[in-house]
Formats: sequence, structure tokens, C-alpha cells
Amino acid sequence: MTFLYVLTKTIYFPGTFIKAFWEHVICRLLGVEIFAADTYLSRNRLCGHVSMLPPANAGKSFLVCFLPTLLNFSLGFPAFAAGAVTLGFLGVDVVDPMTGKFCPLFILYVLVYLFGASCLCSLFPYVDDVRHLWRTHYTADSTASGAGKVFAFLPTCLMMIGAYLEKYCVTFFVTVALLIYWIVT
Repeated sequence: MTFLYVLTKTIYFPGTFIKAFWEHVICRLLGVEIFAADTYLSRNRLCGHVSMLPPANAGKSFLVCFLPTLLNFSLGFPAFAAGAVTLGFLGVDVVDPMTGKFCPLFILYVLVYLFGASCLCSLFPYVDDVRHLWRTHYTADSTASGAGKVFAFLPTCLMMIGAYLEKYCVTFFVTVALLIYWIVT
């Protein structure tokens, strides 16, 4: 499974690299210890993530997981939506129906879609990081306040689900299937 994960992260390398960069920046800003920060595109299960020590408290643990996700989403969603709307709903095709000639903007829309998809396929934190976030907030030895637990519950659940979907390459296959569907129809 690691081979397939690394392959999908390598295919969508722009989003993978950007997500690891965001993790690196957030860890440095919060003072979280980082190991091997120079290997954003490694050939192991940490491809697209930064190897770090677990953050010391619940607040830092939440921010280390949530902020890179939010930043990658804010960068990737507009590009993905622009490509998806143009290819899927407006029906821009390889051949212009009015002239019957090649439409060069089609390639641009596919590239914009793929950039957005690469950011969205590298959206969620590493599974171990989000499990640490869950332990710091919702176990018996939690250090989080009541308000912190309430505030972080829904984002933590979404990040947990998304981390597993990303780990098993579901997000990659969905974006590729959508692109193929829109090009074929």
C-alpha cells in the first residue's frame, strides 16, 4: 500500500510539496521539533509530510494538523473548482464545436484542474499526527479545555476521516475518475 501511496503523491507532486512546506512553516512557527525537513518527497509513508515530534499541548497539536490543511484547501479549491466547472459543467472540449479546431484553452483548464486536485489530494495531515491530536483532546488524560474540545471536534473528525482516505489513495482515484468522466462526456 505504501508503494501506491508514494506513487499517487509523486504524480500529484505540486500539492504534495506545498502541503509539506505548509507543515514545515507551521511547525517552525509553533516551535515543534522537526526531523528530516529537507525530504518533502520521500519514498516512504511520510511522502508529503514533515517528520516531527508530537506537539507538547492540545492547542499546538490542533494547529499543526489544521492550519496546513486550511492553507492547502484555500490554495487548491479555487483552482480545482475553476477546472471542474469549465471541464465538467461548461463542457469545454479538446475540439471547439464552433470552428472544429483544437482548443488550446482545454490544456490550460486540465492543468488548472490537476493543480487544484493535487492540492486537494494532499490536504489532510499524516494519520499518526491526527491520532495524536485525538489523544490530546478526547482521551482520559486530555489536556484540552472544554471549549477546545467542542471547537476542535468536527475539524478533528473530518481530518481523521480524510487522513485515512488519503492514506488509501481514495482521493486520488476520485479526482482521476472525475477528470476522465468529464473528458469523455
